[in-house]
Amino acid sequence: MRIRTGVPQDITGIASVHLATRRATYRGILPDEVLDVMTPASVAAWWREYLPQAPRPNTLLVADAESTPQGFAFLQAAGVRGEIFAIHVHPQAQGQGIGRLLIHRALEVLGSWGCDRAVLWVLADNHGAQRFYRKLGWTPVPEGIRVENIDGAPVTEVSYQLPLAPDEPRAGHHPA
Repeated sequence: MRIRTGVPQDITGIASVHLATRRATYRGILPDEVLDVMTPASVAAWWREYLPQAPRPNTLLVADAESTPQGFAFLQAAGVRGEIFAIHVHPQAQGQGIGRLLIHRALEVLGSWGCDRAVLWVLADNHGAQRFYRKLGWTPVPEGIRVENIDGAPVTEVSYQLPLAPDEPRAGHHPA
């Protein structure tokens, strides 16, 4: 599995991963009508619109096998805080360490930007993802709760953080 910096030609592939992951993971969390109306083309269009206006610096990381995206992470920074804005691994590729590899590389990138901590937001009802982050050393952010709107569906998200101390080993920094 290779983790590389994404290019514009990856949008279609990451949209496919994003859609498959949402449908597999968010079924029962988001209304079926929200998930069922999404298409690879609509998700790709969202990414094409979002990427040019995303906060900078930012980076798209792609995990691929034989040039086929199996997962991705999108990172952006705000001052000394680095955010993993999105991280998805195709349902058929989960459990193979790809998420850990993406997190590992994301922490390297955020550290290279001078960020002192990494943060991410996860749906409050996505207990599997929360277990995954906790296992890697991420901790909930006190008062890190917000309500977001995903295609018309209000969802509660909780925030997790991980310190990025320079020159010190970090939890979740070592691939499986």
